[in-house]
Amino acid sequence: MSKISRRDFTKGLGLTVFAASVFAPSVLRAEEAQRGGTLRIAVQTEPVSLTDLQQNSATSGVGARVHEGLIHVDYDLTPKPYLATSWEIADDGLTYTFKLREDVKWHDGQPFTSADVAYSILTLKEIHPRRRITFANVTSIDTPDEYTVVLNLSQPAPYLLGALSSQGTPIIARHLYEGSDPTFNPHNVAPVGTGPYVFKEWVRGSHYILERNPNYWDQPKPHLDAIVVQFIPDVAARTAALESGEIDLGGQTPISFFDIPRFEANPEFTIETRGAELSGNLNQVFFNLENEYLKDLRVRQAIAHAIDLKDYINIVWLGYAVPAPTAIVPGMKHFHDSSLAPYTFDLAKAEALLDEAGFARQADGTRFRLRILHNTINSRLLPAAEYFRSALAKVGIALDINSSDFATYVQKIYTERAFDLDVQTLVNGYDPTDGIQRAYWSKNIKEGLPWSNQNSLCERGSGRDFRTGCYRAEREQAP
Repeated sequence: MSKISRRDFTKGLGLTVFAASVFAPSVLRAEEAQRGGTLRIAVQTEPVSLTDLQQNSATSGVGARVHEGLIHVDYDLTPKPYLATSWEIADDGLTYTFKLREDVKWHDGQPFTSADVAYSILTLKEIHPRRRITFANVTSIDTPDEYTVVLNLSQPAPYLLGALSSQGTPIIARHLYEGSDPTFNPHNVAPVGTGPYVFKEWVRGSHYILERNPNYWDQPKPHLDAIVVQFIPDVAARTAALESGEIDLGGQTPISFFDIPRFEANPEFTIETRGAELSGNLNQVFFNLENEYLKDLRVRQAIAHAIDLKDYINIVWLGYAVPAPTAIVPGMKHFHDSSLAPYTFDLAKAEALLDEAGFARQADGTRFRLRILHNTINSRLLPAAEYFRSALAKVGIALDINSSDFATYVQKIYTERAFDLDVQTLVNGYDPTDGIQRAYWSKNIKEGLPWSNQNSLCERGSGRDFRTGCYRAEREQAP
């Protein structure tokens, strides 16, 4: 049984006040691998889509079994051939040439070709919150034959190759998507891919089923006959399903943190922390900078000083996290700056900053009131919001917690912008350009695009187009 490791809690600077990289182990019944059978998986949230075109975090684990990428990344993060058998990068870094497998078919029997790859990359460049950044330097794509793809770049992008895995850049069928709005294409909920498993059914509110692809290019894989993914939002119900044998596997910490030691001690289960190498889960609180109070840097600094990080880690994350000063988690050793320190816990300084900003306490002791939302994908984010409410009340900031289902949460944050603070978990990814830049880049402010820059330094009515982004290089309110 692998040991659970304590991963990183990061408290960020700039637009993100708090960031935490918290481990997300999977729990599975300890059984030997076998040929045939059905794997039963529990997930907390029913997905919006089974095709990961906009980084719907509820799809990425199993969705990658239907749609594949050009490369495969193992635990050591080394790119290996997948739909691409080989690749060459020009010495100047401006051309990537991929050779594709010639024996691959879509689940509907149509041949997989370079046209599918070109269409997928260019589509994701427009609509995906992370790929808009990853592929920003891709100026054109050539397909000299059915099994060769050439990416042409305006300037080098050393992070690009790592984005081409199944979870990062799923290749979709051009013949099923071209001419439609890809975000609303019916194949998003009834996917057709090239992967080892074929979509069978989706019963809303209950489950979806994937079946073995008998014509898979990498025979004799896959080993399983089917995968059944059940939606179990209640943590107690997921725990009971695992212990009773109704469920074989649960990902992204499917049990209560309080139950982890008990499952560790049970020989019937394995708690697996591998597989998060491309994650670096970052628990963050984002500010809506259109809010009249949060526009003021002193208010944001006061909020940072009002949070006791050690206390927060122990109470909310039960110690399975560590503090760090930036949005780049310590686990990203090549990018993280260990010389920086987090904001100190200092209630007196927080009070002084709020007074200086001109927000005095009123007769009832409060200075002002804010709304805080939380992503329901992670069950620990409601306790996180409750902790922030209690902590900020001490300096006169009242928080109202707005809870909703996942789809409504995404709508409120990224389309309606009906929030002041948002506590959620984003991943660092394999490179800061992939997982972090999206939350800060002004050109990634795009209305309705999940997991993009929701802080927004652009005010509505300011003459700048919120839907397409804010391009001003210097901003008076930037921290």
